[in-house]
Amino acid sequence: MKNIKPPLLIIFVLAVISLLNFSLLWAADETPVAKPLTFKEFYQKVLAYYPKLKQQDASVNLAIARKLQAVVGFLPRIQGSVSVTHGDDPVFVFGSLLRENSFTNDDFALSRMNTPGAHTTYNASLEGQMPIFDAFQTISRVKSAKLQIDSARFDASFTKMEAFLVASEAYLRAVAVEKLLVTVNEVSQASEQDIQQAQDLKDKGLIFGADFYTAKVMHGSIIQLKNQLLQEKQAVHILLNILMGQDPLQPLEIRGELAESAQKTEQLQNLFQQAYKSRPDLAAIEKTIQAQGIDVSREKFTGLPRIDAFGEAREDTHNFKSNGGQNYTVGVKGQIDLFDPAYSSRLRLSKETLKKLESDKATLKDAITKDIANEYAHYQTVQDNLPVNQKMLEDAKQAVELMLPLYREGKKSIADLLEIRTSYLNVAKGYYTLATDTKASWTRLLFLSGQLDEPKMKEAVGQIGE
Repeated sequence: MKNIKPPLLIIFVLAVISLLNFSLLWAADETPVAKPLTFKEFYQKVLAYYPKLKQQDASVNLAIARKLQAVVGFLPRIQGSVSVTHGDDPVFVFGSLLRENSFTNDDFALSRMNTPGAHTTYNASLEGQMPIFDAFQTISRVKSAKLQIDSARFDASFTKMEAFLVASEAYLRAVAVEKLLVTVNEVSQASEQDIQQAQDLKDKGLIFGADFYTAKVMHGSIIQLKNQLLQEKQAVHILLNILMGQDPLQPLEIRGELAESAQKTEQLQNLFQQAYKSRPDLAAIEKTIQAQGIDVSREKFTGLPRIDAFGEAREDTHNFKSNGGQNYTVGVKGQIDLFDPAYSSRLRLSKETLKKLESDKATLKDAITKDIANEYAHYQTVQDNLPVNQKMLEDAKQAVELMLPLYREGKKSIADLLEIRTSYLNVAKGYYTLATDTKASWTRLLFLSGQLDEPKMKEAVGQIGE
């Protein structure tokens, strides 16, 4: 660089800056590449990000911490203390001298005993207390805490199933929009060509203007549906990105297929029994009820006596130069509440909480039964309608193919052609909606009956395809 003259150096710097600016502009204008997204990859990312599932994991950890806190009740409690005390109270001085092993005959003088001089004592002690019988309080808390851990884990399992359901329904919706948009684009392009050809014929006076403008109205409705689907595609892609915890505007390339036939499912009564046995949320509330039952018993046991062993070892000295006195105390202490004004209110609160939980369980069970019955009826409907709709789609496509030669031969008008294309598009829209609902309803039945686990999701991956 030392051999470059100043004007050449300025030109060189400007050239580098221009090149950098061009690179930045090119990078800014570059369109992000759509990432291929399979259903398996999608639901795994949803499961890894799902915020509610992370909250449930935290709830499990909190329940474990409460159990550890309850177990502490079995362990002894040990405290150490150090203190310095100064005073001229006769009892204090007399007792301190005894503890320090420094009491002398002179200390028996009445004048000294009644009006002793101020005294300073230093003491260090180690105190311990060990529960022998605590009226079943600790063991009840431990059992209750263990059941609460089980309840929290069941809640986490239910939330995981919920994440599976949300992922499958969102992805199926995206697949349906993609499939329908392809069909709409094909119909829209064909209709546009039909309109252009009809425009030439109308200008030559070979077709009626009423038919031409009627066809344009129908073509406009097709364009409106196309615009609507483009917006739905963007919205559903944003939803997928949000569920995966990534940039909402990240372009995606959806890969998947819709149902060509309905999945076989169990009989309604079997679904009820399966739900009562496998629903994690039902199991969670059952564990909570068991824990609350233990808490009711624990409150009843508070009327029993509590027995503790205790001990203390201490050293007292007047100054740190002398050895001082070393003393210990051990014993057993029993306590019982002869009158506890809060006992009845605590017991009643615990019993009423148990009643509420049992009522919540009954309400949940009824809701499960109702939801399964409704979804089963819906699934049976889509199961029956899917082959009918498939035949309608084939017939509508055949009608378009048969209409084209009739239109070209002048036996049918442009309005008739656009009408049959619009009819085909409406049938296709209904078919894709039904094909999506078939898989979605099957997945909801698995969720409602407590069967939507990892193996079922892998089975769904095989059905939706990659």
